Amino acid sequence: MLKFLSKVFKDRVDIIVMPSKLNTVKIRVRLITVVIIFFLWILSIIGACYVLIRSYDYSLTRADNQIMKAKLAIIGEELERGRKYLELTQTTERQMRQMLGMPVGKNNPTPGSEEEKLLFSKVFARGSGDILEEDYKEYIDNIENLAKQRLANFQEIAWYYANKKSNINATPSIRPSNGRITSGFGYRLSPFGAPTGAMHKGLDFADKPDSPIVVTADGVVRHTGWASGFGQAVLVDHGYGYSTLYGHVTGIIVKAGDVVKRGDKIATMGTTGRSTGVHLHYEVWLDGNPVNPRKYFD
Repeated sequence: MLKFLSKVFKDRVDIIVMPSKLNTVKIRVRLITVVIIFFLWILSIIGACYVLIRSYDYSLTRADNQIMKAKLAIIGEELERGRKYLELTQTTERQMRQMLGMPVGKNNPTPGSEEEKLLFSKVFARGSGDILEEDYKEYIDNIENLAKQRLANFQEIAWYYANKKSNINATPSIRPSNGRITSGFGYRLSPFGAPTGAMHKGLDFADKPDSPIVVTADGVVRHTGWASGFGQAVLVDHGYGYSTLYGHVTGIIVKAGDVVKRGDKIATMGTTGRSTGVHLHYEVWLDGNPVNPRKYFD
């Protein structure tokens, strides 16, 4: 090995340069010099390739960054648009509550100050390096939480409206008959000649025999048939504390358990039971107490 290295360091090689028109030039150099030049040439080729690859990678990275910046700008615009829609829902919610007579809900501010609202999309546009992860996450979480709160508020409004609508539908609000009122609500002299008066808990409507009688609110029929003092009668439970009674009728066309809607025909006018003539005795009860039916349709 030592002999080989000694030969490499001592041996010389001749390099002949032959120009086309000039004299030949002969250069004698040591073999080790040629070896060193060869390795330097190889290293320069490798270095040039490395620089080219790095430059190509940089160009790709820069292009990817530009694409990412464009995508972030779009995300920023979408977030800004979503925030504006949330503000619109807050206004709509307030208007709906006012129209329905509901108490105004808690005013939850839209995330971010006015400046943050305007500049958040610009932060995205500048590049991902300018965005703090905690700020981004906080902004998104705030929007998500506010959206959930808005949804809960609208569900509350929907429930309130449905409940109020059901309450309205359950409230007796029309006349059960087109006949004239012949006896009002309150104390009166007995129509049967008794010496003392008595509380009349409803209204009497007089009309032709077999005139239609309709239910005055949505509800469920609880009783049909004979009732003491009222002859053939229909009792309807409307919910929300309301119930109605239709007495002295004939031609009952509903039965217990039937679901009825306001205006449905349930019977015809007659004179069954303790009665002095063809008429309908109509009562409205609220929370277990008789109330004047006239105030519900006058």
